[in-house]
Amino acid sequence: MSFFGSIIAAKGAKRAANYNAALMERDAQVKEQNAKQGFAVYTKFDLPRFNYYAERQQSTLTNQIAGSGVEIGTGTAFDIVAENQNMIDTDRDMMQYNAEIARDRELNNAIMQRASANVERYRGRVAQRAGYFNAASSLLTDASTLGMI
Repeated sequence: MSFFGSIIAAKGAKRAANYNAALMERDAQVKEQNAKQGFAVYTKFDLPRFNYYAERQQSTLTNQIAGSGVEIGTGTAFDIVAENQNMIDTDRDMMQYNAEIARDRELNNAIMQRASANVERYRGRVAQRAGYFNAASSLLTDASTLGMI
């Protein structure tokens, strides 16, 4: 009886491992989609909105300085406009960096999830082989007990 039980357990272990691996693969695909969608939101919505408001801010600053009668291209007025532009560029670069880091983190999570799926499949194959060896051992033990060997 343990021969058939070992065979059934071996097949069941492999099926369970393959099922778990399939779930992990699906989770990996979801993580990849999240990474792509998150970066698409940044490129299509966040960055253009940031650029729009940054340009408006810079224009407003320039108009206020010009409206006060100060010449924009020289001295302190120039320094203020340049510093503001530098801050805008730094903020834009940080937004891009953060978006890329978030995307890459999700892609790395997907890679790790796929690796876990591969490990799970391997465990299933090992469990199946172990079950087959147990079945063979049981069969040989039973044959020896009956005096067939």
